[in-house]
Amino acid sequence: MASSGSSWLRAALVALFGGFGAVGHSTAEVLVVVSVSGGLVLASCFHRRLRAASPGAAPLLNAALVVLLGLSQLVLGPQADGGWIVATASIVSITCYFEWPERPWAGHLLAVATVGSYGLGCVLGGGPVPALPAGRMLVQAMLAFLGLLATRRVARLFDALCERQLRRRSAAAALRAQRDADRAYLAMLHDTASTTFLMVSTGSVADVGWLPGQARRDLDLLSTQWDPGHEVELSGMLATLDEPGLDLRLRIQEDMNLPSGPALAIFHGVREALRNVRHHAGTRAATVTAHERRGWVEAVVSDSGRGFDPERVPPHRQGLAQSIRARSTAAGVGVDVRSAPAEGTTVTWRWRRD
Repeated sequence: MASSGSSWLRAALVALFGGFGAVGHSTAEVLVVVSVSGGLVLASCFHRRLRAASPGAAPLLNAALVVLLGLSQLVLGPQADGGWIVATASIVSITCYFEWPERPWAGHLLAVATVGSYGLGCVLGGGPVPALPAGRMLVQAMLAFLGLLATRRVARLFDALCERQLRRRSAAAALRAQRDADRAYLAMLHDTASTTFLMVSTGSVADVGWLPGQARRDLDLLSTQWDPGHEVELSGMLATLDEPGLDLRLRIQEDMNLPSGPALAIFHGVREALRNVRHHAGTRAATVTAHERRGWVEAVVSDSGRGFDPERVPPHRQGLAQSIRARSTAAGVGVDVRSAPAEGTTVTWRWRRD
């Protein structure tokens, strides 16, 4: 990018200086001005193509053109300080290093050829030794080279800072992912073994014949992989649902394989909703349906219990709905809770495949 910008800058300025230099000369002299400045302009415009075609010969071609620029004073006469040849030589001695940033020798070659040929052409054309303009061009070339070194140094420092920042962001993202995985695992532990043990220890149910089967299902879930790319069978998980004290009707489509994140979010949400039915709905019957249509996976828990008015539920009684929504949203699953007094409650989970 820097090389291309320097080339176009040189082309524009050399064309401008050549236009001024052609004013007030004879036809033959104008041809010399146009030929020399035109060659430099073309070399600048096709700088990238010349470098690609012949990386070693391109600097030599530019050096030959600046030598012709300086020796053109044999035809045009010696150029005083401020003439178009001095201005052109100055811009070449400055931009040469930025046109060849990866080849310092090319910049040195062009700078020496530019200043040397200008001084030689001025003397051979009958003028005095141009110590001041030649010395100024050498200083400009040196400053341009130092500026290139400083720019590259700053660029390397900036790259190092960006890389360090990226490493920090990656580490922070990994830490957040680990924390999210830990929270998800703890949530799953709460929804499985902890809840089962709590029900047994508090005597919430009199008949514990369901306990061995429930313990096996909890163990299966706890051993589920949490790799986001790992798929689990949602159908099989939902088919294991057996909430003590509820008469469940399961209408579940077979062979629904989902990534573990949304699958577990739906499964745990359904379990939470069924527990809520058992404790608060005032009914012993609930229906769980699940299917996939046109890329949409949908699971629904419905009951015909007492229901409630969502607008009148006090904040301290909204924990279940909020926890279901938070967990599902984090996994990319949409949740909709609909209910009305004496009309039951319906909770719907929807997830779309990419």
